[in-house]
Amino acid sequence: MQMNHHILAKTTTESVLSHFKDKSWVCHDDIGPNFFRISTSADFPSPDATFYDDENNFSVSFEFKPPTETKRGVLTGVGQSIAYLRENNASYLIAPQKLDDYNLGDFLTDLFNTQISGKIPTGLILYENDHPENVNLAVNINAAPNDRKYGKRDIDSRYWAKYQDLPIPLFHLLLHCYFLKKTHAFKDDAFKYCWQNYMISKKILEDFKPQFIYDCLGQPIKTPAGTKEMVILEKELKKIEKLPLEEKRECIRAKIDTNCTGDNMFNSCKKNFTSFLKNLKVIDSAGEITDAGFKLYHLGLVNGPNSRIFTDYFAREVLMTGYHLDLILDLDKVIRENPKSSFTKCRSQMECQYEEKGFIKRNPNRKAKEKSKARFLKQEAILWKRLGLLEEKSKDCCCFNWKRITEICSLSDL
Repeated sequence: MQMNHHILAKTTTESVLSHFKDKSWVCHDDIGPNFFRISTSADFPSPDATFYDDENNFSVSFEFKPPTETKRGVLTGVGQSIAYLRENNASYLIAPQKLDDYNLGDFLTDLFNTQISGKIPTGLILYENDHPENVNLAVNINAAPNDRKYGKRDIDSRYWAKYQDLPIPLFHLLLHCYFLKKTHAFKDDAFKYCWQNYMISKKILEDFKPQFIYDCLGQPIKTPAGTKEMVILEKELKKIEKLPLEEKRECIRAKIDTNCTGDNMFNSCKKNFTSFLKNLKVIDSAGEITDAGFKLYHLGLVNGPNSRIFTDYFAREVLMTGYHLDLILDLDKVIRENPKSSFTKCRSQMECQYEEKGFIKRNPNRKAKEKSKARFLKQEAILWKRLGLLEEKSKDCCCFNWKRITEICSLSDL
């Protein structure tokens, strides 16, 4: 049921975006062709999808309801779509034309036309039950959008949880620190606490030796590929080992400085890791562990961060909440349509398709249909292999393990 809901939401959302991109629909004041999909926040309330136009600093969020929803649930969706206006300029409810034999579309269209249109910048989109890709803009935005400015959003943001060198036990260790912060064990930033107490040696400015990172059970954490123990600054320390003592010390101090406002190792790791956690919705924008984050943390604490059950539920969150299932479905389609192409080329082709469709912000320096260096989804592919979702048949030839993916998506809620 969860997987079906996810695929239905994906299908309708993609169709909606395509209508805005080809100008057959407009949201307000001709806004729509420059939309691209971005990630959604873990903060309450959290929409199913958000589109953003960075030129106009305009965001619109969507609440999706499946054909298995109850009438009460659909009415809740009306309220949810209105609530999204606190953080967006406009919003839409996406609902099925029918619920069993009840003509839901007619009811919602009348409700929006008489009670919402012209008063609130919230619109209604209906889809055909048997063909969810067929969407209809039943009631468009007919009220002035919120004119609040929320600050320019990151134009490089992805709608999925972007993965970057984060081993699963380290993911759990971070949750451990966010949990400690929640219990008032310390007042500092949770990532800073983890950095200073678990990730960086307290003697590093004296002996210039990196330390192993240990999980909550005292076991050394291995790299994402599982080939060796993970350490921070190993390569950087080797590069400067022949420098004079003070130069060496100043170099490392600058890299690990938690008060640095520019680019350094601490800020780079914090950005990559916390962004992933936020997109999985295990922490919110204020850096507080969420209910979902606590449940996942407790599962790992009881069974171990390397346990099969914790790995499986971590994979479930990556696939569903982190939208990696969407990526896998789209990449699998490219692979099937190009059976003679390498895995690298398929990822490159998918990147071009994503830019054209508005799933990611188009790179202005890339010509249409031009192939990239194919770093696109490289790190995600490493994670998928680690989770058993992607299997390597030969060099640069991979296929997805749909039995494993289906089993993971079918896990019950924690």
